[in-house]
Amino acid sequence: MNIHSNQKTLSALGNSGSKREQIIDATIRLISEYGFHGTPVSMIAQEAGVGAGTIYRYFKDKDSLVLEIFAQVNRDFQSTMLDQYDARQPIRDRFFHLCRGIFQYGIENPHKFKFMEQFYNSPYGTTLRREKLFCNCDDSSQELSLEQLFSKGQAQQLIKDIPLATLIAHSVGPIVFLVKDSIAGLIHLDESTIDSSLTACWDAIRVRSQQSDILEP
Repeated sequence: MNIHSNQKTLSALGNSGSKREQIIDATIRLISEYGFHGTPVSMIAQEAGVGAGTIYRYFKDKDSLVLEIFAQVNRDFQSTMLDQYDARQPIRDRFFHLCRGIFQYGIENPHKFKFMEQFYNSPYGTTLRREKLFCNCDDSSQELSLEQLFSKGQAQQLIKDIPLATLIAHSVGPIVFLVKDSIAGLIHLDESTIDSSLTACWDAIRVRSQQSDILEP
């Protein structure tokens, strides 16, 4: 997998040049750089090359615009993570596959990745994240694939029996920081670096057997 191919500086939500797509692309770029509070509708309109009134022809308000973009970007993100995903593989292999997808998506889609990071650290994402992490949803389609994997890994006593939020912080948190540093040009994420990072993330959450504890320093 060449994770550095097709690196984009613009959102790939659409390339037809329609005003609606121009608005979406502009919003992603601006929010990824300035955050939600630093991106008023007037700035989006200027960046998109449309009048402010045009935005309200397509979206009820800024909240509707943001939530619709998140839904589209999140579907794209999940699609990348689940590409060629095999649920029959061991828990460790499935963890590596999904987390490698996070690296791939962030490197290939820097603006959309930063948009999602901004979303989850804003009032928009706080409620969603709390629901995702702490409610027991009977409908599996409402759960993130990593959450399902963690639950199964804990049931098999392969993953530490700690709260889901803690598991995500120890495993996904470092990946997010590394991708952000890569986008900022502070680190080069080649395959070797990604592999070693994934191993470290897995080691942080896996259950160590008594034998492995003896053999490992």
